[in-house]
Amino acid sequence: MKKIEALPVALLAALALALPAAAGEFGASVGMDYSSGDYGTNETSETWYVPVVGKYEDGRLGLKLTVPYLRITNPSVGPDGEPLPCGNATVPSRKTESGLGDVVGAASYALLDGTGGGAMLLDVVGKVKLPTADEDECLGTGKTDYAIQLDAAKALGGVTAFGTLGWKKFGDPSGASFRNPIYGSVGLAAKLAPATTIGAAYDWRQKVTSRGDEISEMALFVSQTLDPSWKLQFYAVKGFSHASPDWGSGLIFSRRY
Repeated sequence: MKKIEALPVALLAALALALPAAAGEFGASVGMDYSSGDYGTNETSETWYVPVVGKYEDGRLGLKLTVPYLRITNPSVGPDGEPLPCGNATVPSRKTESGLGDVVGAASYALLDGTGGGAMLLDVVGKVKLPTADEDECLGTGKTDYAIQLDAAKALGGVTAFGTLGWKKFGDPSGASFRNPIYGSVGLAAKLAPATTIGAAYDWRQKVTSRGDEISEMALFVSQTLDPSWKLQFYAVKGFSHASPDWGSGLIFSRRY
């Protein structure tokens, strides 16, 4: 499940790294993500994830804060694919919970800014997920998580290749012991027109629990620049494992100031 933090990580790398920001630039976005899957159970879990994102970039430094609203019917996994401790697929009636999700803060630094002859973009990114979601309402694990990753992008003729490699430290909820997985993404993006970009990304992550499954999913996306300040993005996701949704889709409106 994804990820604006509801999108595949590689999708964000392509859309963010391919467009370096001006010094002292603010940005904001709002998204709507829907996903559905049985996650290896006998019940279908449906999730709506609506994040509001604020971003500031100054030279090589970037800061981002994501504040989401979350609605889950028959909770099974959280927005980052982690098992929810109070999830129970055997409940006979469909249970729906909603409220504030986990707030995520991120800081990035451009090790390579794409201005050299190789035009390589390379960011190191640190993230912290704060347990603001209600654990008792099955909207989160109630624990703080940390992650560090490298995002890279490089133009190859008319195509941009991009990828992510990272490691996440999960906080362990009561009665559970989560592994700390390696995750990664790879993808390609190309311009159909000066204002239109299309692409595809594959997202993978190691299993979080011994009985769990790896995340394995593919996303197709299109990004349309509406004017110098506004951009609209659409994506669709297909999962290939029990830790991923069967399918999902979403929209993001973003603005630069």
